[in-house]
Amino acid sequence: MIKLRAWSLSLVALLALSCASANKLSQRSERELAAGDLRGAYEHARAAVAKKPANPRAQAAYRAASERLVADRKARVLAIAAADTVAAARQVLELVDLRAEIARYGATLSPDMPFGRQESTIRVGAAHILYGRGERELAARQPKLAWADFRSAAGFASGYRDLGRRIDEAYAMAVARVAILPLADQAGIPGISRTLADRMYAEVAPHVQPDDFQFTQLVDPAQVYGRITVSELDALARGDAIRVGHRLGVDQVVTGRVYGMRAHTNTSNYHETIFRKVVDRDTSGTRRERWVEQDFHAIQREREVSVHYDLEVVGVGNAASLANYSDGTAAYARVVFTDYQAQGDCSDYSLVPPGMKQSDPARVERVQAEWKSTFGNWTLPALLERARKDRGHTRYGGNDRSAFFNDCHERAVWLGELPSEDELAAIALDGVWQPVLGMLKELDAK
Repeated sequence: MIKLRAWSLSLVALLALSCASANKLSQRSERELAAGDLRGAYEHARAAVAKKPANPRAQAAYRAASERLVADRKARVLAIAAADTVAAARQVLELVDLRAEIARYGATLSPDMPFGRQESTIRVGAAHILYGRGERELAARQPKLAWADFRSAAGFASGYRDLGRRIDEAYAMAVARVAILPLADQAGIPGISRTLADRMYAEVAPHVQPDDFQFTQLVDPAQVYGRITVSELDALARGDAIRVGHRLGVDQVVTGRVYGMRAHTNTSNYHETIFRKVVDRDTSGTRRERWVEQDFHAIQREREVSVHYDLEVVGVGNAASLANYSDGTAAYARVVFTDYQAQGDCSDYSLVPPGMKQSDPARVERVQAEWKSTFGNWTLPALLERARKDRGHTRYGGNDRSAFFNDCHERAVWLGELPSEDELAAIALDGVWQPVLGMLKELDAK
């Protein structure tokens, strides 16, 4: 409630500011300047100039507030410089931005040559300090810190010594070229090694952008496969991965293994009587509604596959383990199928006729429980409609894969065949790229 009230008050203030005339804004700025509120005076005068650029009072208020605010910032810079040259240089950069804004709004500040010389001295002094720190960090094999300090130094004094070369030198030392290699297949899943490597690269690569990754470069898969022999492709042990890394000339390799696959499969037949509503007329012509028994048969199949994997980022130069991750994962598939073909409107079919709910509630409860345990949240009419429209969907194909990333426990997939154990293992391992991304991001930031 307090936050809402504060937001409301801020909104009211903004609306009042937008509605106020240039003269009123200028008057408010003058009062604030007299009271020593430099920031408030500056902002209201700026708003006045933005509203009426040619208004003399607004121009005068903005010039006065700008002069006072800049003078205050200069005094702050000099005070900080006495204790911390780098912090003072950062204040100088903020002052540069402020002066540029003032110029954009048409105000001209009085020249201050003495401060200009002090400002230049502070900026060069900060660049000198950071340059020296960057050199020490390079000598200590801390190129990421050196790169950051050299770049900061260039921001203070771009032409200082050989900063451009030093920035490039530090970055070349800091950046890590990383190759994602096929995982060793110890689970006997044909093609899984390359499938997972391709998947990891395809998902990780879009994330490796300058905003999130400053010191990581991924090697293109074509280069990786060009340096791996056929015999190594599915059985790339740790030592082999390091040797491949040397062939590629990379700094780090992502390697690991897939192992311990387990599978459980179950098939159940559903054989039950269903009821179809039939409407006709008796011999007297009176309309009557009957529920006719129908023999219904369907098959439910389910399969669960679990598999384990180890991942490791290895430094190629020293064979050091830079990051590692181990986990297990599983995928579940549940399918239903029937070749029963309904006649007429599928909505005319029911598991039990309406009268049975009163005459035999125990049977109704049993039938509904058996249906739910077999078909989940499928309704009988929906299942019959699907059987009519998609009666030929008996074989698993590549287009069916996406259906098994959803939860099949509640709603089985309409299909006559389960994904194979190997295919379901590949589905289970589909997210292996996520811990790879996490490890590389953590290493990039170190």
